[in-house]
Amino acid sequence: TTDSLPRRQPFRQLVTTRLCPSVIRNEECGVTTQVCKKIHDKRQFLEIKGSDLGEECVIFNKFGKCDYGIACRYSSKHLDAELNSIVDEEKWEKMKIYEVKKTLSKELHSNLRGKKVWFGASYNHLENAGIQISNELLQHRTKNKRAKIESCEGDQQVAESPITAEAVFEEVREEYYCLSGKTRRTLGDAIRGKTFLAPLTTVGNLPFRRVCKEYGVDITCGEMALCEDLLQANASEWALLKRHHTEDIFGVQVCANSPLKVAKTVELISSECDVDFIDLNVGCPIDLVYNKGAGSALMDRAVRLEQMVQAMVAVSSVPISVKVRIGTSESKITGKALCERLSKTGVSHLAMHGRTRQQRYTKHADWDYVAQCREVCQPVPLFGNGDVLSYEDYNTRLRQADGVMIGRGALIKPWIFQEIKEQRHIDISSSERLDMLKRFRDYGLEHWGTDIAGVDEEDD
Repeated sequence: TTDSLPRRQPFRQLVTTRLCPSVIRNEECGVTTQVCKKIHDKRQFLEIKGSDLGEECVIFNKFGKCDYGIACRYSSKHLDAELNSIVDEEKWEKMKIYEVKKTLSKELHSNLRGKKVWFGASYNHLENAGIQISNELLQHRTKNKRAKIESCEGDQQVAESPITAEAVFEEVREEYYCLSGKTRRTLGDAIRGKTFLAPLTTVGNLPFRRVCKEYGVDITCGEMALCEDLLQANASEWALLKRHHTEDIFGVQVCANSPLKVAKTVELISSECDVDFIDLNVGCPIDLVYNKGAGSALMDRAVRLEQMVQAMVAVSSVPISVKVRIGTSESKITGKALCERLSKTGVSHLAMHGRTRQQRYTKHADWDYVAQCREVCQPVPLFGNGDVLSYEDYNTRLRQADGVMIGRGALIKPWIFQEIKEQRHIDISSSERLDMLKRFRDYGLEHWGTDIAGVDEEDD
């Protein structure tokens, strides 16, 4: 993670200056034009939108259609005389399989917001582990009971049963969204020695990861996502879980402070998303995260951390990993004991940043300590992280860990992964750097969108 949390607030466009999505789709407005405050007149919207930023829409050029239609800031070549969207059916049919899929369906979004998702695997595991979840189960029962009473005639009573996961599920199963389990998958030992792009909060976005994939990185991981926000169906948080088709080994990183939150989130992600592993952040040094008992704060709460990881492993159909630091301060170096403890929980792999929380990103990473931790957590692979800025650094550190995770080194020069593959220094030309930045810009427009809000996000 970086020191830039909390994230920049998303662009807020006035409702009265937005084009109603129904206009783009050539449909009737679902709430009627008298109630909907958005614009329904295409000519009126064009006056507000202003002139296009360019003639070529990267989305239309690649896929044969642009879902932003007239709202696109590069729309001139994919609109007809009536300002309707043009679709190249042949190209779309060929390219649609490469479109990045949404991670949150409308149905799931609605049920998460309404707190009507049943996390059966999480409740069963935590109940069997003796972890208190009765308050959560009681909330489900109360919500369901209230709905049944409202639908009953007169003073008819709704029967009560013990507050257990099994009993409450029988009461709510017809009204709730039930997560579907998947066949359990493993990564195996093949990840040892693979190049690994570290999860980088606010900067390790999908467009940047695409650039790194072009330079040869093997494993990529999304930006840290907060479990609380994911469970509340926060759209911007769910966008962090998107995967590009070029990311052949892809994981997501989550952050939480309790077994219940992290178990529910992991059950949700492994059931609904296309990921190869889920990583728990136990290294974030940011005060906003640390003061809530998450991130690196968990390094001083070994029992709770172990409970969280055990819950993750129990409910997930994909491998679980954990990223830690060497400790929270020079007087609290706990990384070695934690790695030994976590290696027995069923995790797929571990990662260690060779600095304390107090150090943040100052001083040199302690790779000798990383090597000691590697010894105690075998046969679970340990990836080391910190101060890898060249292929020589990579070669040296690979002797001290089972794999090397690269963060800031990739931000400085994304082609570091090509240097590692080819075992040579590469100083790309100014024109090559400019081409790389242009690709990154195009990937940003494709990811965040070509409308006003998407262009604002891409420019940030």
